[in-house]
Amino acid sequence: MTATFWNESQGTCDCCGQTTKTIWGDLSDDDGTHAIYYVQWTVGSPQHFPNIDLIIGPWGEGTQASQRQLVCLRFRPSPNGGSFMVVDGGDRHHSRAGLCGRGLGRNEIVGTPLAPQVFQLVDTLWLTEPRIEDIKALCTLLPPS
Repeated sequence: MTATFWNESQGTCDCCGQTTKTIWGDLSDDDGTHAIYYVQWTVGSPQHFPNIDLIIGPWGEGTQASQRQLVCLRFRPSPNGGSFMVVDGGDRHHSRAGLCGRGLGRNEIVGTPLAPQVFQLVDTLWLTEPRIEDIKALCTLLPPS
């Protein structure tokens, strides 16, 4: 599986005035698209945890948004490389944008059969999406623990 990047945008963080970036694309293999991703972060601000939204489910002709679910994670940068945490997806923009049936709660992912799929998708994104390097660099801005 690999990430195919589609586009990106920039904005301004409401609380600090720093530049924010959003990137998006799909995670696919020979069997087709498994998820669409949106990743948003505030440039140079590791205290603003980057958001990773995965819209998981079938894509393409003959599929419907109701067949897909939104899974949300945050990346917590640290001098040791950082970590991911699953968060509730119901209040994220993509849960209301008509791309999926609904956003899943944390308790619907952690410790369920869906969890390994989610983390495989995140691993693929982390290892094959070159624009993620900006997020990885946030770890270098923190003092050693």
